[in-house]
Amino acid sequence: MAKKKVNLEEIDRKLNLLLKDVKKIKKEEKYIEKEEEIELEELRKLEEIEEKIKKGVGVHPLRKITYRDLAKGALGAFIGVVAHYTFIYGIHVAEDIDIFRATLLFPIAYLLGGVFLYATGFRKVSTKMLWFLPVRLTVLFVISLIMAVLVLYLFHPDFMQHFFWNGYKQVATVTLTGIIGACTADLIGRE
Repeated sequence: MAKKKVNLEEIDRKLNLLLKDVKKIKKEEKYIEKEEEIELEELRKLEEIEEKIKKGVGVHPLRKITYRDLAKGALGAFIGVVAHYTFIYGIHVAEDIDIFRATLLFPIAYLLGGVFLYATGFRKVSTKMLWFLPVRLTVLFVISLIMAVLVLYLFHPDFMQHFFWNGYKQVATVTLTGIIGACTADLIGRE
C-alpha cells in the first residue's frame, strides 16, 4: 500500500504544479489582454489622427470645379432668371435705369454672389482654401451672364435688335437673379 500512497502523493504534487502553471498562464493571459487593449486604443487614436490628416490634406469639394459644378451652376442660373418670369421684370427695370446704374449692377451681383457663397459654403472652409472663393465665384458669375443672355435671347424677341445699351441694361438687371440661382445650385449636395 505504500506504493499507492507514494503514487497519490506524486500525483497530488504534479497536480499542484499544474495548477500553479495554469494560474501563471491565466495571469499572463490577463496581462497580454490588457496590453492588447492598450494597443487597440492607441490604434484607434492613430486612425482618428489619420482621418483628420486625410481631411486636412485631401482636396475639398469646393476647391475644384468640375463639369458637374458647371452644369449645376448653369441650371441654377437658368432657374434663377426664368423662375416667376424674373427676366420680364428685369426687362422693365432696365427701361427705367441709366447705363451707370446698369453698370453698377454687375459688381453688385458679383459681390452678392461672393457673400452668398461665403455665408453658405466657404465660411466652413479653412483660410488656406479661401483664396479659391473668387475663382469659383468668377466661374459662376460668367455662367450667370451667359444664362442671362441666353434666356433674354430665347424669350425676349427684341433683345439686342434695336440698341446695344438696352440689351446691356437688360443683362445687368437679369444677372442679379442669375448669380443667386447659380450660387444656390452650386452649393446643393456639398459635403
